[in-house]
Amino acid sequence: MSARYRLPALLSFPLAALLAVAALGGILVPAVYAREHPSRAAQGVGQDWVDLVLVSPLLAAASYFTRKGSRLFTLLLAGTLAYVLYSMALYAFFMHFGPLFLVYAAALGVAFYALVGLVCALRGDDVRSWFGPGAPVRLAGAFAVLLGAGFSVLWLADLVPALAGGSVPASVKDSGLITNPVEVLDLGIVLPAFIISGLALIRRAPLGYWLGPMMLGFGVVEDAALIGMAISVRTQGGGAAGPPLLPLVAMTLVNAAVLALLLRYLRQDR
Repeated sequence: MSARYRLPALLSFPLAALLAVAALGGILVPAVYAREHPSRAAQGVGQDWVDLVLVSPLLAAASYFTRKGSRLFTLLLAGTLAYVLYSMALYAFFMHFGPLFLVYAAALGVAFYALVGLVCALRGDDVRSWFGPGAPVRLAGAFAVLLGAGFSVLWLADLVPALAGGSVPASVKDSGLITNPVEVLDLGIVLPAFIISGLALIRRAPLGYWLGPMMLGFGVVEDAALIGMAISVRTQGGGAAGPPLLPLVAMTLVNAAVLALLLRYLRQDR
């Protein structure tokens, strides 16, 4: 295994532990979400269960097998780290100060440095050569562009009428915050990354071969977290409607299928 991958893989082990601590704290300590809007608190608990049961073990496994030289798990690690960085930014910056603040801040920092290190390692490698002939890069690229563009339209449909009418979007009112942090991160960073990675894959540019799987992997994990949020809101959200469950499940399955189809064409590990 190239030495470039060792540091991000090693950093991901304590990150998995931090994520598990944050998730357990959110589930077991009432004070964590005591000052949040009831709907946001229910979503937080739902995400915590997904982080504890799925994401933390996946992060640890991906770290272990990345150190062993697995190309598959290296790309899965990139997507999982992107998800943890995204979610910890939301927890650290947009929740009331509480008992897990230092855990969120530490996880945010470790996720940032681990992801930067892994991206640098991937950029220094010929990831395009990892894939065999016939890899469905154009299909995966078109799907990534569709995701990025589709969610951009969805968020803009919420924002533009409010901006034009001088009012506050419904998503901001429902969140109980001064702005919707998810829209900020999505429109500013995440959705452009989906579109850029998709276009790069369609053009068979080197960037797409690592950024495309990373964003699709991020999408699968994030979709799983959204499913957890939707279920939690329905069971303990005080009557809130929550995100639509069936479309989330369908999107998760399609996203996972496209990613699996692409990763099937990975050549033998390093």
